[in-house]
Amino acid sequence: MDRRRFDEIDVLRAFGIVAVIIVHVLTYSLTSSLNKFLWNNLQFFVVSFVFCSGFVLSSIYQNSFTNISTTLAWYKKRIIRLLIPFYVYLVAHYSLWILFPNIFQGLGLKKTLPYFIQSALLFGGTNFNWLPLLFLQLTLLFPLFIKFVNKKIYLFLYLLFSGLVTLGFTFFKFPYHDYRLVMWIPWSLVLIFTIFFYNFQSKDKNNLQTVKRYLVYGLLSFGIFLLLYFFNLSKNNSLIFYSHKYPPDFYYLSFGVSLTCFSILLARMRIWQNKILKQIYGFISKNSYQIFFIHYIILDAVLTLKKQNIFLQNSLIQFTFIFLSSILICIVLNKVLSLKKKI
Repeated sequence: MDRRRFDEIDVLRAFGIVAVIIVHVLTYSLTSSLNKFLWNNLQFFVVSFVFCSGFVLSSIYQNSFTNISTTLAWYKKRIIRLLIPFYVYLVAHYSLWILFPNIFQGLGLKKTLPYFIQSALLFGGTNFNWLPLLFLQLTLLFPLFIKFVNKKIYLFLYLLFSGLVTLGFTFFKFPYHDYRLVMWIPWSLVLIFTIFFYNFQSKDKNNLQTVKRYLVYGLLSFGIFLLLYFFNLSKNNSLIFYSHKYPPDFYYLSFGVSLTCFSILLARMRIWQNKILKQIYGFISKNSYQIFFIHYIILDAVLTLKKQNIFLQNSLIQFTFIFLSSILICIVLNKVLSLKKKI
């Protein structure tokens, strides 16, 4: 299996987790037009996360699902990898909240057993579990989509189904409280798009072909976004991406795909080949899933402590503290785990 790293994917994923932290910090500080602009437009990086995951998985497991046993083994490995960091986060956040109530307030968690169980089982509870749930849903679908690449009729039927459902989400409001049940349908379109993107790119004869493809698909997606933007504007519908994200519709997805394509082009620039930069964004990319959960706990502490600390009331300082603390904790955890493996 090909396990080489793709620098542009590492750059995109590293900036993706930075964007996620910015969005979550600004959610509690929408006090200026700049903050609102960043909070709204950086929402596209969730699409980038799905793209990065699908691209890397396609490069490694393109020819791996040859029988049921290998597929089940992959499912087991992937599910454990997705669930353990989330469960560690959930237990850690609850424990810190109970032990240090003056520093942590739960950030939406509730001290009830049903809420904890729902959170752990991913069908309710904390809203922070929607991302691991999404990746679990896409994990179940990924081997199927790999097979669909060579079975055009099945691919066509699935694209017809998921496209019509997503079109329905675009023009009709779906109940927010049920979004977890159906969000995999529109998100799966991004995964299929990514699989084909990897397949095309792996056969490209030169870099220019790859760049042209990202540019063309980026422009096409942005064109679709503009059409839907003016449609929503004419209907007085919300233009805020958050309103179109749970579950995602074509307004949100087209913007996300277009910005992801353009971001990939920037990530392919030579500046990112600097040795020091590669070490930095490589580490952040490799640990982005863990950082995703770590930053929630620190965000909780910052939002609690800022009430008594003027220094922490600035959103830029909040982001800097949360980001650097998350990286530091991740480094320490990696060191501890590496020592345990040696022992």
